Amino acid sequence: MKKTKIGLTVLIIVFSLNASWAQNLEKETTKLWWNIYGGCFSGTHLTKRNSLFMSTANNISSGSAFTLKRNVVNQIIDKGLRFDYSTLKLMEGFPTLKNDSLSATPPCTFLLDYASTTGVDVYGKLVDEANIGKINAELQTILKNAKALKPTISKWGIDYIEEGSLILYLTSELNKGNKTVGLLTNGEHYISTMGIWIKGINFSYELDKEVVQKVKTIYESNKVDFLEVGVKIDFSSETTFSTTFDYKDKFYPFLKFKKIQTSGYIKIKNKQTPILYLEDLDLLDIE
Repeated sequence: MKKTKIGLTVLIIVFSLNASWAQNLEKETTKLWWNIYGGCFSGTHLTKRNSLFMSTANNISSGSAFTLKRNVVNQIIDKGLRFDYSTLKLMEGFPTLKNDSLSATPPCTFLLDYASTTGVDVYGKLVDEANIGKINAELQTILKNAKALKPTISKWGIDYIEEGSLILYLTSELNKGNKTVGLLTNGEHYISTMGIWIKGINFSYELDKEVVQKVKTIYESNKVDFLEVGVKIDFSSETTFSTTFDYKDKFYPFLKFKKIQTSGYIKIKNKQTPILYLEDLDLLDIE
């Protein structure tokens, strides 16, 4: 019995340490991406006050609905997806996402500190998302161990959902008795009205001649397969090369949120229909 208690105590301690480590990594990753935001995406309408960092590989787009849960000090501790935009857009008349002109913004370069767990984790996920390992696991391992000199975001942009069109649609569907819209407008949901997406990243490397030759051999032997998944490698010398990843799907590190709220009712066709509006997410005092 005593051994059982000791074992249980050890498990609890290990679990607590792992949870603490994961929380710290998430916090540092969020901080890193907001630093990248400052160098690449400043000037957009997404800020720390109205938006959230989602994850390095988040593919949930703008137009999706979430339940954002807070703790006792008002920090958002859970971002629960309720309705993905890919599902909502199947409803006839649901507003389509529009692209902002900033999608033509020039590429930007950012730094990763590989001495930190955060930098290694973010870099590793960016490499993993290119699906290199499905073609050649050895090349994926080489790139992940090599670490890029200066990653460059080569393809990014913003898409958004028109708020006025969304409110008109939701109001109309409520009046028709749409059950999905009824759930969406029950006062518990936030809509991601805008998002920053990334689809292309470049990495540059400087390695030993033998390693670069191995990379070249692997790439040339599987070039067609790599190009099909959007992976291109250019060799500038015997010790330097660069990779370009055009990801199959956009990923959204940042989403802007507004809460779907009601302010009274109005009679439409003899039905009491809620007056809907979108309330800004306010995270000004949250660190």
